[in-house]
Amino acid sequence: MRHLSVPSAQTQRWLELCRAHNWSSNEAGVTRLEGGRNALPLNDSAPDATHQVWEGNPHVEVSVQPKEPNHWLKHLDPELTLQFKDFWPRSYEVQGDVLIVKIEREVWDYGETIADAMLTQLPNVRLVCADLGVKGEFRVRDLHPLASRDGTVTTRTRIKENGYLLWVDPSEVYFSSRLSNERRETLETAKRLRARLERPLVVCDPYAGVGPSMGALLNENGLVSGGLVGDLNPQAFTLLEMNIAYLSSRQKDANGNSMPALKPMVVSCQDAQEWAQNADHIATVDLLLVNLPHHSIEHLPGVLPLLKTNQTTVLRGWAIVETASTDIQHDEIHNAIHALGGIIEAFTFKEVKGFSTTKSFMCFEVWLNLPA
Repeated sequence: MRHLSVPSAQTQRWLELCRAHNWSSNEAGVTRLEGGRNALPLNDSAPDATHQVWEGNPHVEVSVQPKEPNHWLKHLDPELTLQFKDFWPRSYEVQGDVLIVKIEREVWDYGETIADAMLTQLPNVRLVCADLGVKGEFRVRDLHPLASRDGTVTTRTRIKENGYLLWVDPSEVYFSSRLSNERRETLETAKRLRARLERPLVVCDPYAGVGPSMGALLNENGLVSGGLVGDLNPQAFTLLEMNIAYLSSRQKDANGNSMPALKPMVVSCQDAQEWAQNADHIATVDLLLVNLPHHSIEHLPGVLPLLKTNQTTVLRGWAIVETASTDIQHDEIHNAIHALGGIIEAFTFKEVKGFSTTKSFMCFEVWLNLPA
């Protein structure tokens, strides 16, 4: 294929010129040549090598491999693609090596074909599943396996987020990678609280799922000294135990040195509102996470007694609320703390994202001090 040979330092300038005149070929990319030069692919409309526009830069023949398809749809028959162009999946989600996709009724019969194309396009995916909605008490996804690279159809998989590994299972436990920014903000809050208290923290996450928030905290050297974590979903509890054991075993001190294992982290499969009925748990926690979005605020009176007294502690939670009633929810959080005689040092209540046309997904963070 005909290419324009230019000095490497001038590559961007010549790329822009060729694109502006529609002389670039999309069948290949830039190829590095010897002698500090790059070769830019040209199409048939580009002037010949003698034209003055090239400023003496020569044309060369470079053998190139055809570009690989850049979308799974390009692995389907073109006529089929065109026939159902309005119904093919436009997005999907990947957790570890499991891909989850919603398939419209009109193309359901081509589900395996779609899955095979996705496996061809995405070499790191092992299993493609159709998302049929949610099911059961814990509202987890109903997943239907469509195609597997190695014949296995288990949806248990491992993901990497913010530098740490977690076992997840999208057919058994809710997990959202979209909340990774929230988990980073939780980490920053915890670091500020550690600086205030001048010691590592005891953390409580009673609605932990598989433990992504604890992953962010335990991955920070010298941040956590112990905690209470759990989930009422038995499947989540199984994975949570695995994740906490793994993360705790990798703990390092503030200087990055290996340290003895944490004092036992309590991992429980129990209704969080019953935790404060155990005298051993009352007033033991520096940082309390409340992530049960449809019920977080109403559960506060049951979990606030877990916070330590006569010191600064932090409550950080998430709630789905009616957009028109955020002031009411704001007051309910205040009232739950004041009912225990608590003093609020700082309070933020902000929207993370829209949930529907009338509801918002909110994050609240309260720095407070409860009396003994």
